[in-house]
Amino acid sequence: MLARNEMEVAQPNVRYVAADIFEWQPEATYDVVFFGFFLSHVPPAAFDSFWGLVRAAVREGGRVAFVDEDDRAIDNDEVRVLDGVPVARRKLRDGQEFDVIKVFWNPEELAVRLHQLDWDVTVHRVGQALLYGVGVDRRA
Repeated sequence: MLARNEMEVAQPNVRYVAADIFEWQPEATYDVVFFGFFLSHVPPAAFDSFWGLVRAAVREGGRVAFVDEDDRAIDNDEVRVLDGVPVARRKLRDGQEFDVIKVFWNPEELAVRLHQLDWDVTVHRVGQALLYGVGVDRRA
């Protein structure tokens, strides 16, 4: 996907990084940090440290934004708990099946959890089974 995007965008001010997000450290800070359809794949045990990484990447006065499936989407998946981690079975077009970490957040609960980590993020439902959030680091 990075190669395809690089081919489509082809801008000198765009930098591509392939990394394990849970090991990566930002080399700069940014006005906006956005992630789409990723938060639901963050293991519960890594939630706080993931938001610490987001904090390290957001410039003072910057914003965070995200979009993902919400708790209404849980009916679309076979969800079970393995070793204390919620997983969903996903089937690809070629027939392969994989278990993926899948946390279906309730928007209100997510907002409270982020507030506990000193984020001021509003989280709203949109459409039939999506949520989006926008906010700032209260520590900044």
